[in-house]
Amino acid sequence: MPTRPEPIGSTPGTLRRRLATLAMVVLAVCSVAAGASSPSLDALLTEADALRTSDPKQVDRLIGEIEKLVPSATPSQLVRVRMLRVHRAMTSGASETAVAELRQILTESNDAPTRFQAASMLANTQAILRNFEDALRALDTALPLAPQIEDRDLRHRGLMVAAIVYNQVGEYALAKRYAETVAADQPVARTRCAIASVTLEARNGLKMPFDDATAEQGLAQCEGEPIIAGFVRWHFARHMADSGRAADAIALLDGSLAAIEATGYPFLIAQYHALLAELTLATRDLQSAQRHVDSALAISQDAMSTEAIVKAHYVAYQLALRSGGEEAALPAYIRFAQAERTHFNDIKSREMAYQVVRHQSMQQAQQIELLHQKNQLLQLQQSVTEQRARNWLLLALVLVVLVASMGYWAYKTKRMQLRLKRMTETDALTGIFNRQHFSERARAVLLQCERDGVPAALVMFDLDHFKQVNDRYGHAAGDWALREVAAAVQPLCRGVDAFGRLGGEEFGLVLPGLDAAAAVRLASDAQARFAAIDTTAAGYAFRLAASFGVAEAGTGMYTFATLLSHADQAMYAAKHGGRRQVRVYTADAPDILVAGAVGRLRDSVGETAAPALRIVV
Repeated sequence: MPTRPEPIGSTPGTLRRRLATLAMVVLAVCSVAAGASSPSLDALLTEADALRTSDPKQVDRLIGEIEKLVPSATPSQLVRVRMLRVHRAMTSGASETAVAELRQILTESNDAPTRFQAASMLANTQAILRNFEDALRALDTALPLAPQIEDRDLRHRGLMVAAIVYNQVGEYALAKRYAETVAADQPVARTRCAIASVTLEARNGLKMPFDDATAEQGLAQCEGEPIIAGFVRWHFARHMADSGRAADAIALLDGSLAAIEATGYPFLIAQYHALLAELTLATRDLQSAQRHVDSALAISQDAMSTEAIVKAHYVAYQLALRSGGEEAALPAYIRFAQAERTHFNDIKSREMAYQVVRHQSMQQAQQIELLHQKNQLLQLQQSVTEQRARNWLLLALVLVVLVASMGYWAYKTKRMQLRLKRMTETDALTGIFNRQHFSERARAVLLQCERDGVPAALVMFDLDHFKQVNDRYGHAAGDWALREVAAAVQPLCRGVDAFGRLGGEEFGLVLPGLDAAAAVRLASDAQARFAAIDTTAAGYAFRLAASFGVAEAGTGMYTFATLLSHADQAMYAAKHGGRRQVRVYTADAPDILVAGAVGRLRDSVGETAAPALRIVV
């Protein structure tokens, strides 16, 4: 007789057995599902890692698929996912996001390979952000771990990051040495491609020549790696340009520009457009030069490349100069000068960063050694009490040496800063302000005068027949004369005045609080001082005199460029009027170019031209 199935709730024992069986089935299904998803996630991560520099769009698609599998990922897979996200953030321009994530990984992880990879990527990202001190400190974290890394490809990648960073801070020989070390250790194809890029950059930096075959071999190794291949082509094109092969360099860059823009890597895109702008300007393709300038400047904020910005602004200035003349090109020149100063500071900060971090590493090593000595001292105190005084004396001497060393380096650094400041502000020959610093001081002084409602005057003077001094007596005599002229004028200047050399034998003074009459008196005093200079000290007998132009700032006339133009016109009127005199610009005077032309015409027919401007001698 068949038995009837028991109801589920017939007895407590039966219910427990069935629930246990159900739990085992669910656990088995979950285990199978996890086992099925893990290989799929590993495969996606491996594929994305292989394409991380060659196909960013495909990597983005793979990341979308990977994110769906993250809830079932193992801890090791989660680390790989985080590293992949960070790398994509780096190549897409989100460097700050990458830095924050990498620092968190370094804080959380004690695993040597993970820390090595995170520290090397952090160094790379900080270099992109131009934070070179932080980049070098990250390398100090990564490089000591390199001998512990068994994964050859991972180790090679970290060492290549070191080579890239050292190239960025100007340590090209060190970068080349790291690249050669990796090259001798059987690297994979992608790493060989990176070695080619780093080596070419180091050779350019060291002024070491290389032939086209070397660069072409590097390109052949970078097949399927558009970003690194882009850097190889960029270094190759720079080499071509330096060798006078601008057309070849343009063809090389133009042929791959679309592929570079497709990578979405702002730094490399800006470098391509900036170099193409420079090259097309050299070949007189002004339309292309303007197009590349616009493209480079459009992406400059994301590119974090002061070199590309300087090149783009320089080409923009040259284009403005050719199309609209000097006055129209002045705003472009100002932007170029500002970019050039930023780039100069960037270069110096990179070089200084290496020295600072190296010094800090030495200091840290000294501190570690000092702590070691303290530990030895404690051990000796337990067993040899009679040596205590001698050991403390030794420790004091070490501390004195350490403090003296720190003071010495601080003194050297301060001296270097002061020297750099003098170099950027003063004229090397005369010791007075150079044109750039004079212009900055003049603008500041005029702005303050306008705010205070006080007069101001600008004086320009040009040494008469100075070319004849150079031609007859040599440039050494000319340089001596320029120094003497500057020394003669300086006692006439007050502390608030600005005195600078504008170029060649032209000088300028900005006199706050003085009107044109006072400026004329100062110019007359300077003229008298020039006449009193004994030129026999230079080994020759010649006279020194100058033509002066004076412009006074009036209502709405405190603009430096306007005053400089007016003083320049007055100075050239003094030149045309016979030299060795002072002329003051007046608003109702004819245009100086027309006046000069009329004067030369009348001279040619034996007539005396009427002065274009009011003369004050």
